[in-house]
Amino acid sequence: MWLFIIGVFIACAGKHVDASCPVVMKPPVVVVGYGKPFSVNCTSLSNKTDGMGWESSAGGTELRPGVTSVPLNIEAINQWSLEPTCYMNDKDGGQCSAKLPITVYKMPDLVTMSQPSPPWPMVEGEKYLVKCDVANVAPARNLTVQWYKSNKMFHMEPFDETTLSPVNKTSVLHLTAHRDDDGTQIWCEANLNFYPFGPNFRSVTTKKEVTVLYPPTFTKPANETVEVNAKSKLLLNCTAAGNPAPVYSWQCPQPIQQTDTDKSQAILDLPLHLPGTYSCTASNSQGINIKHFIVIEEPRNRTTLAAIVAVFLVLGAVLFIAGAENNMANNFLRGTLMFCMFYSVSGEGCSLILKPSRVVVAFGEPVSVSCEATRPVRVLGWESVISATHTQQDLSVHWKVDSLIDWIEEPICYGVFFTAPRQCEEKLNLVLYKTPDSISIRPVNHTGPMTEGKEYQLLCEVQNIAPVQYLTLRWYRGQTEVYNHSFSDLTSSSPVQVSSTLIITPTKAENGAQYRCVAELDLGPEGPQPPPAVTSEPLNASVYFPPMFLSPEPEVLDLIVGAEITLNCTATGNPTPVYSWLSSHPVQERIENEAVLTSSTLIPGAYTCIASNTLEKKSKQFLVKSKTKGV
Repeated sequence: MWLFIIGVFIACAGKHVDASCPVVMKPPVVVVGYGKPFSVNCTSLSNKTDGMGWESSAGGTELRPGVTSVPLNIEAINQWSLEPTCYMNDKDGGQCSAKLPITVYKMPDLVTMSQPSPPWPMVEGEKYLVKCDVANVAPARNLTVQWYKSNKMFHMEPFDETTLSPVNKTSVLHLTAHRDDDGTQIWCEANLNFYPFGPNFRSVTTKKEVTVLYPPTFTKPANETVEVNAKSKLLLNCTAAGNPAPVYSWQCPQPIQQTDTDKSQAILDLPLHLPGTYSCTASNSQGINIKHFIVIEEPRNRTTLAAIVAVFLVLGAVLFIAGAENNMANNFLRGTLMFCMFYSVSGEGCSLILKPSRVVVAFGEPVSVSCEATRPVRVLGWESVISATHTQQDLSVHWKVDSLIDWIEEPICYGVFFTAPRQCEEKLNLVLYKTPDSISIRPVNHTGPMTEGKEYQLLCEVQNIAPVQYLTLRWYRGQTEVYNHSFSDLTSSSPVQVSSTLIITPTKAENGAQYRCVAELDLGPEGPQPPPAVTSEPLNASVYFPPMFLSPEPEVLDLIVGAEITLNCTATGNPTPVYSWLSSHPVQERIENEAVLTSSTLIPGAYTCIASNTLEKKSKQFLVKSKTKGV
């Protein structure tokens, strides 16, 4: 439209348009609600001003000679795209113009948060999808959806939208349930922000309370050793957190008889105690957890032992001084020292060191680990399905395999010592891994192009990967990661097949986008760096969307007799739109079914362009009228 106006000025008036037109508009930018009035004043800063006026498809102001200021008053704006032009004629016969930036807005009819998929209550570790739907809002380019949890914003989504008229927009949120979210509230908020030239509007949805189910977890370490003496009573605390609330049961080393103790409580309170292992089971609908209490007698009083040793030493010294037989005194002292040494050594812990303590090895690759004893050892060895070995002479022994292919291998280093503890063992933290044979991506229950606004599922399948608990499947659209799926809750050590589903609601902007998924094995600092990753072949998204005109608003064009006029009805769409034209009167020449109609023989009247594809038909109006404006 602006190019047409320039053409009119050049062809009819012989004037020129100056990009630095010396006019000032107050306000310089207009933000107005649809159907509302607004006023703008255009003032010339030039001392050669001969007259001013406004051109606007919503009703302008005719040229006013001799003025340096001209108003534009619109009683009710009923167009979504509008660029009024203030023009100024100077005394030298020139003309310049400037456009007024206008944003026409509409608050959303409704902002709602959909029911999550799958439905709540949530289960810890599971993936969920929640949508925030904003209905009939304009312009969407100024819209931002913000997600809140416990009064804190944790996700924000703007919209890259060129359409100025009202549209429906949806923000999709992917959640992974966590127990810390239980009892919190979640909601979304639609914001229309026109800062600094206009207001900021907010529409908030109803808050939803989150319920997360999770298995029992003990508030104290999984297993405890409790020392008691003969005079104390037994008090064992098995409290666990879980949703639903856990129920408890106890197993004791011997039957508890003739007591009022409730064995269905988290705390076991017994007036007497018996050494042994007490087991507490906490369970709910999400799982079972067991905690063991090892009850032992308090160790002997070392002060008493020291007193006995001191008596023995003093007695030995007295015998030596009194002139007793030297052999008798020496033997007595030697025995006392041996007793002290035995007592001190018998309390040592198991002294086995594995180097390295954690091993990550690829399937079929060699592995070698050393086990070292830090005190004298009688037998030192490896217990293993393959390459078991032992030594009776050295303080170290190697476990070595040329090609590791056993998925259930759990090598254990053991030592038999001369002093207590007489035997102990250390299990090797061994991770045997394998990258996938293949990874592929495909639509679920769908073939062919997708339709804009509909929900679809994409499936990523991974064949023969291990261990799966270290796997993360990352989804990408182009170069942007849009979702990731971990499998830390699985425990299989041998190769398995796994899959991940991505839920999408494509838009026309995603037509031609490439989706792919990447299987990444993060095996920790001992594993290969960077973590090994295998990428699927890309899936090219073909998205069907209805025709959308590049300039959808009706156009009014001035017709100069004998001049060529162009009606541009170009629209985007998939499949590519086809066009047809209708006129309010018989047309003198045949109108081609093209997007752009150029002719020098059109007559004033209404012309309708129809753009259609398999999804929808849309029309655009052109009003051609005789040129009437004078300069």
